[in-house]
Amino acid sequence: MTQENTYLSGMSAERDASEEKLAATRAALAADLRRAGVTEARVYYEGYSDSGNIEGYHLAPSDISLCDDLHDRLENFCWDFAYSYNPGFEIDCGGGGALEWDLQRDKINLSYCDYGYEEAEPELHRDQ
Repeated sequence: MTQENTYLSGMSAERDASEEKLAATRAALAADLRRAGVTEARVYYEGYSDSGNIEGYHLAPSDISLCDDLHDRLENFCWDFAYSYNPGFEIDCGGGGALEWDLQRDKINLSYCDYGYEEAEPELHRDQ
């Protein structure tokens, strides 16, 4: 029983550390995006056959372009955020969705749908 408790507490600690890292990344990225003038970001993601990508994004206002570093950080954060809600979504038939980030309120709406499952209903996580 002790081994099981040690394993579970280790998993819990790892999950907590991952959530803290994601929150810190979000705060720093939000500040940098706001400084760049971004008020909203919509990012599309998709994965299947054990791999996945960010498929594209739109920013508001639409005339803003991001430097390579900020672009990469946005994509990495959005992938990690979506994955935190649907770990393993890129396996087999996969899945995909969109992340809408209102940077003025720092609220994220995340939509997601499994591919290849007729009965799968889209998931929506609001104001995260």
